[in-house]
Amino acid sequence: MRKPPILALIAALLLLATPSTFAWSGGGHMVIAAEAFKALSPELKAKVTEILKAHPDYASWEQAHAKAGADSLDLPLYIIMRASTWPDEIRRGRGGNAQYDHPHWHYVDYPLRPPKFPMEPAPIPEDDVVFGIAHCEKVLSDAKASPEERAVYLSYLMHLVGDIHQPLHCSSLFTEAYPKGDKGGNDFYVSPGGRGIKLHSLWDQLLGTSRNMQSHVNYAAEIEAKHPRRSLPELASHKTAKEWSLEGRNLAIEKAYLDGKLKGSTEGISAPGLPEGYTKEAKVAAEKQAALAGYRLGDEIRGFVR
Repeated sequence: MRKPPILALIAALLLLATPSTFAWSGGGHMVIAAEAFKALSPELKAKVTEILKAHPDYASWEQAHAKAGADSLDLPLYIIMRASTWPDEIRRGRGGNAQYDHPHWHYVDYPLRPPKFPMEPAPIPEDDVVFGIAHCEKVLSDAKASPEERAVYLSYLMHLVGDIHQPLHCSSLFTEAYPKGDKGGNDFYVSPGGRGIKLHSLWDQLLGTSRNMQSHVNYAAEIEAKHPRRSLPELASHKTAKEWSLEGRNLAIEKAYLDGKLKGSTEGISAPGLPEGYTKEAKVAAEKQAALAGYRLGDEIRGFVR
């Protein structure tokens, strides 16, 4: 897939009337899911597909695939990509599946306090993204779990592995301007092209916002080619969700907040511009995070899908 120019990316960001507070766009989650699914054996792909048939929204996904016709992806790939976005779709009671909404599972707000950024523990370790991934693993390993539970928490696993690789879902900046934290960049406004947007939203959109699912499959292949497994030593050295979250914390400090030097505002109207090259460097970092997330998601599925 041809990579969009940085100016086109910024223009797309500025078209957002209400910036998202979710991790990655739906497209970003689909990219990660497509990368993971591609690497699975045919037998494991069949197991994943069979588990997801018990998902509350499976029938609607199947109908949407049939409606798309011959131009659509193969059904198993289509389903796993749709499942990867579902936990965001039911947030705040949407979609009629409120019993499965876990709003705090999508992030872990490690406090960031410049200039030295001392390490501080997660504020709600019993209800954050690290906890959520562990719960998904537990359900998928439980032979007594119901088919619907296994389907729901497989969907959540796919989603949360993506979430934990978005750096602003592993941090909250605390400064004089943000005495209660900036909520992962949701209260930190920047202006990449003359209009204030949330820093969190800028990062969310870095993996694309297209509604064309084939474009996400193509982008997944491009990212994998840029970042083959052998080029990522983190895959061997960091095996747990806690370690992944700390990777995100460090990346938020270095790449998102520029070691505390990034200028921002509490209001969009007064948001300062970004440093030259910021969005380009952020996109490079996001693509590497997507590669790590895709490989790790594949490993999670191999380890916990029975």
